[in-house]
Amino acid sequence: MTITQALPRTTLSPAALLDLLGTYVTSRAGRLPLAQPGLVDRSYELLELSDDMEIWAIHWPKDQGLQLHDHGGSTGALWVLEGDLEECFVDAEYSLSRRRLVAGSGAAFGATYVHDVVNSATAPATSIHAYSPPMPSMTFYRLDGAGLVADRAEYRADPAWAP
Repeated sequence: MTITQALPRTTLSPAALLDLLGTYVTSRAGRLPLAQPGLVDRSYELLELSDDMEIWAIHWPKDQGLQLHDHGGSTGALWVLEGDLEECFVDAEYSLSRRRLVAGSGAAFGATYVHDVVNSATAPATSIHAYSPPMPSMTFYRLDGAGLVADRAEYRADPAWAP
């Protein structure tokens, strides 16, 4: 039985999702996929999928990230497996805040969270992400004088879907 099969059929809170993700990473130490040296494009691998949640490995080359986006109403958590990532997020006052996430640390967020993530370090980074329920879509945003403006949406049904 996988960790996702043991969960009740419900949306997990951000704190519960981060706890679960920490346990998932610890229980699979040395067996999770890492970024390849010389990585030039962001890549991702679906590790777990159930009705209640999904878990992805995302590999980040130097200076690459994902623009401001939401998670389609899903709660989420991420855990940095190797390297360092910089996160820029929309805070409670609708301003942009930044934080650095280093290997062995994680963060969790609610269903309305908007952020971007980038690897500003020299070496590739790998992070493990969990979403509950599995994301139906992602909306991407830009900042302009009017504030946060939706640019586009991507949907899970699209064959090019990527977290």
